[in-house]
Amino acid sequence: MKKIILVLILTTTFTETFGCSCSSMKITNAYSILDFIGIIEFKSLTEIENNYGIYKSTFEIKELFKGKENEKIFVDSMKDSSCSFIPQKNSKYLIFGYKNTDGEIMTSFCLAQGNPDKRSLSILRYLKKKKIENEISSNLRQTLNNEINSNLFEKAINGIFLYKVILNSDLRIKEILPSNENAKRNFNEKIRKELTSKIGYKINEVDKGIRTENLISYIILTWEYNYENDKIITTTKL
Repeated sequence: MKKIILVLILTTTFTETFGCSCSSMKITNAYSILDFIGIIEFKSLTEIENNYGIYKSTFEIKELFKGKENEKIFVDSMKDSSCSFIPQKNSKYLIFGYKNTDGEIMTSFCLAQGNPDKRSLSILRYLKKKKIENEISSNLRQTLNNEINSNLFEKAINGIFLYKVILNSDLRIKEILPSNENAKRNFNEKIRKELTSKIGYKINEVDKGIRTENLISYIILTWEYNYENDKIITTTKL
């Protein structure tokens, strides 16, 4: 089930020329859709018999952002593909994982970062302090329908803009609550309308029968540079 969801947020491309590439994911979607986020150091990897390319692991958790300390983590090495991935022993990785049908955490090439940048770690540590993993609803996928109007926000601000969002039964934004100082300084009726019109939500097909009233998400914005080297406000990705 979770593998189906992951296809929506992680696109893996196989080509003979360029090899394997992975799209980035919104931090909000990582917290909503995935089951494990943490920095771990692999101690051993053992390929499981009759499960081609699947490895069980022993590891030490260095930092935990979402999930449980006692999780079992398996690595889908995607053996013999251009996305082949076997973690190095005694090396640290920022791992994202989803639960398989047996309730075990699975990770793979597109869900592991061998050298996570300081910016990503700083944001994850900040969100851990805010405890958003305890509030954010599961299996929601946030979409950005159009570029956000950057002129509405202060440019001389570092760090993220964090807004708590409550959705109605149609998965439309019902209420936006500024949740940190940057967001409080950058919130008015124009910004509320802008975020409501530009940011949408979808839910996994198999979960459409669940209650959707008052689901909770977060809008996490940062200043970044686009391909034209223009500074824009946009949803934060890893």
